[in-house]
Amino acid sequence: MALEEINTKLAKVALGNCEGFPFEEFANDFIAAIEGADFIPVGGTSDGGADGVHEQGLYSIDKKDVFYQISIEQNHRSKVKKTIDRLIEFGRTPKRLIYVTSQTIGTYDREEEHLTDKHDVFVRIRDGKWILANLNHSEATKKAYYTHLERYTDFLKDLEKGNKIRTSANVSHPSVYVFLQQQVENREKDKHLTKTVADSLILWALNDTDPDQDRFMTQTEILESIKSNIPWAKNIVGGILTSRLKELVSKGGVGGKKVNYHKKGGRYCLPFETRVIIADEKSNDESVQIDVVNEICTFDILNEIEPDEKILIANISIRTAQLFFEKEGLNCSYFLNGGNSDKGGLIENTVYDRVSEALDELVDLANKKEKFNSLICEIVRNMFYQSSESQRILLTKFSRTYILLFTLQAEPRVVEYFQKATANFRLLVGSDLIIRAMSERFLSEENQMTRNLFKIANSAGISLYLTEPALDGVLKHIIVTDNEYKNHIQPREAYLTVDLIRESSQILIRTYYHAKLEGYAKSWSSFISEFITYNQLHNAPGREEFKTYITQQFGMEYISSEELCSQTSANDVSTLSNDILELKQGNQSLADAVSLTINAVYGQRRANKEFSTFPEYGYQTWWLTQESRVQKHTVDIVKKNGAKFIMRPEFLLNFFSLSPSVRDIRESYKTIFPTVMGIQMGNRLPDKLFHKVLEQVDVWNGLEDGRVAAKTRMLCDRLKAEHYDESANSNAIDQVLQEIESA
Repeated sequence: MALEEINTKLAKVALGNCEGFPFEEFANDFIAAIEGADFIPVGGTSDGGADGVHEQGLYSIDKKDVFYQISIEQNHRSKVKKTIDRLIEFGRTPKRLIYVTSQTIGTYDREEEHLTDKHDVFVRIRDGKWILANLNHSEATKKAYYTHLERYTDFLKDLEKGNKIRTSANVSHPSVYVFLQQQVENREKDKHLTKTVADSLILWALNDTDPDQDRFMTQTEILESIKSNIPWAKNIVGGILTSRLKELVSKGGVGGKKVNYHKKGGRYCLPFETRVIIADEKSNDESVQIDVVNEICTFDILNEIEPDEKILIANISIRTAQLFFEKEGLNCSYFLNGGNSDKGGLIENTVYDRVSEALDELVDLANKKEKFNSLICEIVRNMFYQSSESQRILLTKFSRTYILLFTLQAEPRVVEYFQKATANFRLLVGSDLIIRAMSERFLSEENQMTRNLFKIANSAGISLYLTEPALDGVLKHIIVTDNEYKNHIQPREAYLTVDLIRESSQILIRTYYHAKLEGYAKSWSSFISEFITYNQLHNAPGREEFKTYITQQFGMEYISSEELCSQTSANDVSTLSNDILELKQGNQSLADAVSLTINAVYGQRRANKEFSTFPEYGYQTWWLTQESRVQKHTVDIVKKNGAKFIMRPEFLLNFFSLSPSVRDIRESYKTIFPTVMGIQMGNRLPDKLFHKVLEQVDVWNGLEDGRVAAKTRMLCDRLKAEHYDESANSNAIDQVLQEIESA
């Protein structure tokens, strides 16, 4: 029987979450399915730099010079270089390298040319997009996916329709509840914490700079260094890197730490004074770990062990402790800081697994693993249950580092929760966001905030809807803007300065002049015709044309007013419309449109039985808009229905599209915890926030499962409706446009 067609949207999630070894197994089977017997997998721990070779034919005597490298690494350039260097070191002469990666590489053709020219090896890239495009190529390619990758979407499978209440891991583990509670209580966020973490990462990236050795870094190199080690950190640092560098460069720096800036080449480095401060902090933190190593080496159970092996056992024991925080950071932190118990025997029941993982990382010989295993299990138990002062200090530092990462959403359970919560969203898109998406037509891709949000939503399987009221609203906005241009701007165009035009209240007029300045539009009519044929603006054919443009360009489905009305009460629509009328300055059609949209949100929730279908994830149908004034007139309908109806775009940005992937988090844990950074980062966490998070675990611990589920649902819905970063004002896109215009 033929295997089921693979859902590429789900497969994209699997590629984003899978780890290195499973991806390599998948890629071996997948490539073999496409290329046949010519592909020979040779990967392993001693692969000489190659994960596969291409045989020139069964009877060929030609030397194999076509190699494959399979990787999930973010930095493909670095990985390609290491692969080629390793192949040459191993005595191979690569002429062609096929680089297979789960990552998506934007301009892969340029990257192929760049890497080919740089290394004098013909490089070809097969990235995530190529894999997704070929998943359904044959039964063999589908089998490769179902065998190795499908399990990475298991966490989405319990979102099937129905009214059965299910027990969820989100109830039985504190991570999601505590994170949501912490976010709701800090909707403004702890800006100071974010800045402090960003400063720490910047200083860490600059650690090897030295003006005396002519070692500097540009701003781009700083960001790349951070991204290559902690991929998701770009979401923390990226938007504030310029301002934080400016603060660190300013007189006095931050906390006594200063960064020097050299205008020539736009380069940064750490001055001698800062390097001394950082070296002192680093030595103090390293000494804690050294003390623990020395203590473990004196344990009686190691009396018969050689000195070198004692040190190795001590380091493996510390790595095991770190793995507890990587796997169960919140429960470990709660236990270490006075939690009422080791819930479920967390340490005792999982110590063998953690020790095995640490041994696999640090020891190659099977006989040594067997020799060390029981010794390390006993040492680690003592570290948690009967720790010395030095051990307690070290574990607390790991605990604080984990809590810091947790507050920044770097917790796999939290990320999976939000992926699941958004999996079946049905969002009625507001006309304001559609207008903003239109205004981004001629911006660079990275500045197309709303368009990118729509793309991410589509790729994640979120359903976006263009409603008839929203379509009419956008068309009316274009017509009003057209009249504004023809009656007030065009007659005086020769006398208007660029600064005056930027003051226009009409975003599309400002967009037009930006497009004209950049050579994208010759006239107002040609600009409007980017979206709808200008002379059809007031006609029914033009309306249909514009509807097609919006639905196709932004991946939306169309819902007519008639369909919306079928799920609402005419009396409810009329009552709310009258309440809104004053807000909309007596415009009955606008008031009716808003009322119909709001009532349709509640109607679709009832029709889809969303209360029972998604127990801990909250409602799925929302009005996606930045509209806020209407909420003053909707108190009664919100009270009647028990939940709000507006979802802020910032919710999707902060908790979904900009959140780290599960794989990125796990990889960054491997970068952070085994290094001094894993000890140092916790120093940046405010005591108040540290204890507040652990207090919430205590609250969770005292609640029944049903109460946890109810509060989790309520907290998630509050975040959807209320989470709003005031620093990113509602005119953020206008601001981007104006900054580009003034550049």
